[in-house]
Amino acid sequence: MSQENVELVKAFFDAYNARNGEVIDRLLDPDAQVTTLSARAGLPQRWERGATRRYFEQLEESWADLRVEVEDHRELGDRVVALGRIRGTGKASHVEVVHVFATVFVVRNSRFIRVDTFDDPRAALEAAGLSE
Repeated sequence: MSQENVELVKAFFDAYNARNGEVIDRLLDPDAQVTTLSARAGLPQRWERGATRRYFEQLEESWADLRVEVEDHRELGDRVVALGRIRGTGKASHVEVVHVFATVFVVRNSRFIRVDTFDDPRAALEAAGLSE
């Protein structure tokens, strides 16, 4: 089951980088919430299933080429933590940003019921019940 959950996380980020809201919405439980680091850029801090396309539209308004690069996965039962970097160039500032992140996914019945992104990988691992 754990490898299946990791594959779901990989599919999520593939769809995220492709801005494929339909795939992401299929991966989200109907009651799921996604929290992001985007509030700093004036974007919504969270979105729900069905609002993914609008979130991506807002993301594209602010970022020229935002991409998520996952470098590692850690898993514990129904939780998977993806660790990596977010890279992008601000459309207004033209400044390239590279930011460390970690996202905690909670999986139930092959769908994400919770997706929380942290800018501190240790905090994410701790939230998932994992240690470094």
